[in-house]
Amino acid sequence: MTGLPPVGPGAPDGASGRLQAREIDLAGGALLELQRGLTGERGLVGASYMERQDLLGAYLLYYWPVSYLQVSLALAQIPSLRGKAPRRILDIGSGPGPAAAVLADRGAEELVLVDGSPRALELALRILAGAGRSRPAEGARGPRIETMALDLERDPLPGAEYDLIVISHCINELWKDRSDSDPSRLGLLEAAIGLLSEDGLLLVVEPALLATSRRSLALRNGLLERGHRILGPCPGSWPCPALAAGPERTCHDESPWIPDEPMASLAMRAGLDRRSVKYSWFAAGRQDPAWRMRDRPGPGPGQATTVLHGRIDSDPMLNKAGRLRYILCHDGFLSTLSAHKDDKSARDKGFFELRRGDLVSIEGAELRAQGNLGLGPGTSLAVIELSPEP
Repeated sequence: MTGLPPVGPGAPDGASGRLQAREIDLAGGALLELQRGLTGERGLVGASYMERQDLLGAYLLYYWPVSYLQVSLALAQIPSLRGKAPRRILDIGSGPGPAAAVLADRGAEELVLVDGSPRALELALRILAGAGRSRPAEGARGPRIETMALDLERDPLPGAEYDLIVISHCINELWKDRSDSDPSRLGLLEAAIGLLSEDGLLLVVEPALLATSRRSLALRNGLLERGHRILGPCPGSWPCPALAAGPERTCHDESPWIPDEPMASLAMRAGLDRRSVKYSWFAAGRQDPAWRMRDRPGPGPGQATTVLHGRIDSDPMLNKAGRLRYILCHDGFLSTLSAHKDDKSARDKGFFELRRGDLVSIEGAELRAQGNLGLGPGTSLAVIELSPEP
């Protein structure tokens, strides 16, 4: 396919910066093929789709900024990174560098990008040539950038010490359809953690599809079993209760979002619903000899607690009895937290404004059936941290 606009520094953007109707039609058609191949029947997973001009153009115009946004939102939820710019970054399966661009804009000094596609790495260099310009310091320079074309299923990772290692929308594409895919992926993540500095962390971002999200959670549990600390999004290092809750349960983040152009027009042309941004992620750190995993690290569902800390893990749900419920992840368990939709006390406490991803502290919750929790007149509710918004 030809006719897509050039990309990268120096590409003309026209008088308005908007794509023309024919360009939207061409790029939107390629986007639909890319979406079906990556999140539909997944026929493009593991394939060299970035070697095709049309699919690469659609990726750069649409999925590149989406990936940038997802990594940005995940990083915003990691307490140890607030007010701190990791100095040296390794981006595994970098593609054209959306994750690396996030870290460059956050002030990283060195970026090492590894990917199986030399063309994607070349584009990453072109795109990242403008990275770091948002830094406020006068005369600030962009990061030093190094790229390496590697076969991630066979070649070792570049040996060095990194403050942050990110692997975004990549781990699910490696060792596809192989019987040893899960241990091979876990081995890659452990090898990455072995390259972290003492306080460094590994960030894994994956699509919010049921299958990819559950595999990501299984990898998270695998790292936990080997003594690695979980640093997000969970409010504690415990086995994932969503993974244990059944094959249809998962955990992902979702934030309302109105895309800019040309993404909005491309999504409309491809028939994609883009009213929110969804992604699954976790962060892990090095092993801590003083810590060991406990099967049940806290009180179980329905057990008495004075103060409960947890994370809202669902959108609001209204049942037939008129109670508004959220799924709450706390202490290695999932419970529902509910209040009647007309409860003025709950409204005054901000219960009905809670969103997926909010961290909350609850004191004096009422015990309901099957170990679930309710807000009563004597219950106090505090939002410790709001879920980030685009």
